[in-house]
Amino acid sequence: MERQTQTYNRLGDEKSPYLLQHADNPVNWYPWGDEAFETARTEDKPVLVSIGYSTCHWCHVMANESFSDPDTAEIMNRYFVNIKVDREERPDIDNIYITAVSAMTGSAGWPLNVFLTPDGRPFYGGTYFPPTRRVSPSWKEILTAVAQAYNDPEKRKELLQSADKVTGLLKEHLEGGLSSQDMPFRTAPDAFDPKTLDAGVDAIAAMHDKRHGGFGKAPKFPMPPLLNFLLFYTRFADRMNSESRKTAKAREIAVHSLHKMDGGGIYDHIGGGFHRYSTDEAWHVPHFEKMLYDNAQLIRTYVDAYELTGDETFAAVAKETIHYVLRDMTHPKGGFYSAEDADSVYVDVRTADTGDKRSGKKAEGGFYIWQHDEIMHILNKEHGDDDFNVFAFYYGIKPEGNVSHDPLGEFKGKNILYRAAGVEETAGRFSRSESDIRAVLSQMRETLFAARNRRPRPHLDDKVLVEWNGLMISALAAAYRVFGDRKYQDAADRAVSFIYEHMYEQGKTPELYRRWRDGERKIPAMASDYAYLVQGLLDLYEAASDGSKLEWAVGLGADMVERFHDTARGGFYTTEDGQDRHLLLKARDTRDNVMPSVDAVAAMNCIRLHRYSGRDMFDQAADRTLRASINLLEKQPSAVPTLLAALGTGMLRHAGGNGAEAD
Repeated sequence: MERQTQTYNRLGDEKSPYLLQHADNPVNWYPWGDEAFETARTEDKPVLVSIGYSTCHWCHVMANESFSDPDTAEIMNRYFVNIKVDREERPDIDNIYITAVSAMTGSAGWPLNVFLTPDGRPFYGGTYFPPTRRVSPSWKEILTAVAQAYNDPEKRKELLQSADKVTGLLKEHLEGGLSSQDMPFRTAPDAFDPKTLDAGVDAIAAMHDKRHGGFGKAPKFPMPPLLNFLLFYTRFADRMNSESRKTAKAREIAVHSLHKMDGGGIYDHIGGGFHRYSTDEAWHVPHFEKMLYDNAQLIRTYVDAYELTGDETFAAVAKETIHYVLRDMTHPKGGFYSAEDADSVYVDVRTADTGDKRSGKKAEGGFYIWQHDEIMHILNKEHGDDDFNVFAFYYGIKPEGNVSHDPLGEFKGKNILYRAAGVEETAGRFSRSESDIRAVLSQMRETLFAARNRRPRPHLDDKVLVEWNGLMISALAAAYRVFGDRKYQDAADRAVSFIYEHMYEQGKTPELYRRWRDGERKIPAMASDYAYLVQGLLDLYEAASDGSKLEWAVGLGADMVERFHDTARGGFYTTEDGQDRHLLLKARDTRDNVMPSVDAVAAMNCIRLHRYSGRDMFDQAADRTLRASINLLEKQPSAVPTLLAALGTGMLRHAGGNGAEAD
């Protein structure tokens, strides 16, 4: 191939941290938009859409291996129109194409690389591809094969047929729903049997890991929607006089899972907050990135668990995680940042002041892992050998390292702190009082926190997203309601003010924007932004009785229904008509995943908004959404736990409750 003499990149003027990470690639990246698709049509080239986010480990790997390589870039630039997408800014795009790749290959993740026709129909895709052939074809081989097929008239016909087939499947899966004439008439929620919720408990219990807690096998995610439903069910069952054994089961699964999680390495025992997920079944070895949406949801879960059980461990975890977010993830004016990276440079704290912190290779968890002698040196210097032995016993620190699940050899000789023993066991082992053990552990955590801060910090994705901020506002509202600490209300109020001042355009037709960064608000808000912000405003109103929050929640809720609700079939589209003409379709979000679905949060909001405003539009939207979800609620309850909670809230209202039990 003849080398191109000039390549250039269109990402330099973007604000997305992820897009900016690729701004100096030799790949001729376009941002998603008119220019890219018009170029593809004019030049008759297939489109490569590469989707990821700025704190994604394997996105970094592929960028360093392939997208920074001039020879690879030459192939990409010659034969494709290349588009980079930040999935956190554009979950609507990501949802369509990750579903497509899942349908084509059986799995998907990030980086997501999908090949499209110039009009946006996907015909091939995958996730991470290596630079050279290993088990799977190399990225260059994939690029060459796709380019050759697209430029061969007969093979192009096959690609276009594949694109038609995949697009049909996408429309069926993402746009699917009952039409009004097909929908069985059942007034929701009073026509539903409370046993629908019982079935949800049974389905979730079947997924429960009885030994390690949580659900399923590794990699293991915290899955707050499942835990929150179990906690909701214990309150619901008491009101509805449901079977006491099932109530005990729901409570036991939630409590067991939460204790296993906060004892594992997935929880940051030094600085607070939860990492993304565990790579092993026992919660010990995390994928180290920290996401706002995980931590916000888990704060709320731990607050609710404390309120239910009185277990002080749950209160401590919630407060420590809030402290982490307010300390490390908060804009000076009040909005909350999005994420911290998994990768960072490991620096032995003993040499941190003499070496160059910027040198060295970034690796998974570099900021969080420890050598045994490193911890011993730090703690003995201030606390003595006896206290170090207490700390090492409690947190499982070993001279040879404590990571047994290490398939890539990343943690050899390193320790990931986890709760290897309880306070009572540790006190007995060292013949000290439990109060003394707690005090010693607290002091040594503070010492290690100060030492760790001498290391280079992980990359911070400092964009502010309305959707995730709404979750954090809800978490702070719950914490204020239960703990009564005014700083939690103040932090929630400041976040609301930030969104109102920087991400909301007032006027004849008010407009909410999804993302703010570096002075720029961009991307019209999606249904998820409205849903989670309304939820946060309602939670804050109920915790602090601020009428202005309720007023804005009602207004935004009405906008949400008018813009996104499907009055014919029920449920909510994730995007508005005409929001982006390059979107292949308007998708729905009906099933919970690591976050609750839009349908579930919107339905719950509408139930609550009707209670406060009396407006029929909210009652009707909630009713239609629940009726449209009958099959999921009754046949796949573990896929829709938050919608089950919305259904239960409606049942409580019909039974004479106030509808706030799920708040």
